[in-house]
Order: sequence, then structure tokens, then C-alpha cells
Amino acid sequence: MFIHTIFFKFIFMEQERLNTRGPLLSWDIFCGTYNSLMEDAEKYQQSFKEIKQIAKSNKWGKEQTKEALENIHKYVIIITDQLQQISFTGKGFQEMTGYTFGEVKGRNPKFLQGEATNRNSTRVLKEQLNHNETSEIILENYRKNGELYFCKIIIKPIINIHQKLVNYIAYELEIAA
Repeated sequence: MFIHTIFFKFIFMEQERLNTRGPLLSWDIFCGTYNSLMEDAEKYQQSFKEIKQIAKSNKWGKEQTKEALENIHKYVIIITDQLQQISFTGKGFQEMTGYTFGEVKGRNPKFLQGEATNRNSTRVLKEQLNHNETSEIILENYRKNGELYFCKIIIKPIINIHQKLVNYIAYELEIAA
């Protein structure tokens, strides 16, 4: 019994020495998770607001707006104008590419392509977009640091309520090579 008491005192003193904050409580774990979830929620909320604003100002149809908003959590969303210049990047874009929105605003997403990008795929993509068709492809893109990554991309033209092409929306998902 005496040895057990000394052993437990030693363990307790060692814990105090190593952890001056005290033992990790379930509240500490909860707070860390909660704060992370709240940060994500704020980013999604900001994306939600921005997409709604783009949809409203360009007079998207209700179904197009609904689809974009429903996909905020599933995909990295990129919206371009009718000239294919980036006007919005959603949550996860910087993590996937290494570029901030400020660095890509006004650029054509083709800048992410490079030497390994399949030219037949990009030719088909261009043809489909020229005919205002939805395109679904896997592209070899490059991050800001030069690293190659594979990206499943669904690109849809946005034809507004006045039957005018106003935007393209891309739903992107990085996939394993």
C-alpha cells in the first residue's frame, strides 16, 4: 500500500510539473472543436452571401442559385464571368491551389494548367463551353508551389433569366492520382 501511495504521488507531481495548466478537460477538447467549426461556418456563410450576391446581380435562375448554394460544402467553387475571368473562389480554393482570391481575381483558370495537362481534355472542354454545354472532366493542374494535382471539375454555363450567358460555375474536387 505504501509503495502504491508513493507511486501515485510521484505520478501526480510529475503531471503537475509537465502540465502547469492542469489536466486536459473535456471542455478544452470541446472548445477547440467548437471554435474550428465556428470558423468553418463563418467561411461558408461568407461564401453563401457572396454567391447569392453574384446570382442576384447577374439574374441567375432559382435552380442555378439553389444548386450553387447546395454545393458549397461538397466542392471548391469557382465562378467566372462570361469571359472566363475569375470573380469568386470558395472555401478550400487556397488550400487546394495555394493561391489566394486576390492573386487569381480577374485571371482565367487556365493558369492552373501546365505541362502535364492533357490537351485533348482541354480541347473538349473548350468546345463544350463554346456551345454552352456542361463539361465534366479530370484535369492535371498545378499548385502555386509547382506541385501537380488531379482535379475533377464540373463546369456549367450560367444562362440568366434573360437567356444571356453571364457566368460559368466550376465545382472542383481534388482527387487522388
